[in-house]
Amino acid sequence: MIRVDLDNEMQVRAAEKGLVRAIRYIPQWEGVTVKRNFQHDRERLNFPAFVMQQTEAVGAELSVKKYFKLSVEDEEDKNYKNKADAQLQHLGLEVKWTKWKDGSLILTDLDRKEDIAILVTGTAPTYYLAGWIPIAVARRPQRQRADGSWWLSQSDLHPMANLQRSSHAV
Repeated sequence: MIRVDLDNEMQVRAAEKGLVRAIRYIPQWEGVTVKRNFQHDRERLNFPAFVMQQTEAVGAELSVKKYFKLSVEDEEDKNYKNKADAQLQHLGLEVKWTKWKDGSLILTDLDRKEDIAILVTGTAPTYYLAGWIPIAVARRPQRQRADGSWWLSQSDLHPMANLQRSSHAV
């Protein structure tokens, strides 16, 4: 795992974007996409917890951008699930976050098959980049759950150091 620490400025940026994202995603929060704590499957998040979840997800995205030395300046999140969280050369990077250090990468039908999924664990200010996998490769029938999502353990992921040297980055 690669450790990435966010400074105070980046944590504030994550909190600001997390709040804005939560407000914009209210339709999803209210039931179009049910936000759950996957460790306690049926526990519904209240709105402040949803804001915190979005803040941590933005922090995870910023940690990936910091690791790859990408600009943290980007468009506001007006394109929910319509584009990748980050671009590395021609690769779309879809960042998946969980607070659980040994947590799984979880994909849904909303994730674009042409992107690379990166699992980030931890909470602000310290995140861990656990690994990556092409989404098209991750979506195997044996990994699919009854709810239609795909779960991958960290042992199924490639090391972060290999991404830029992989055939996907060429």
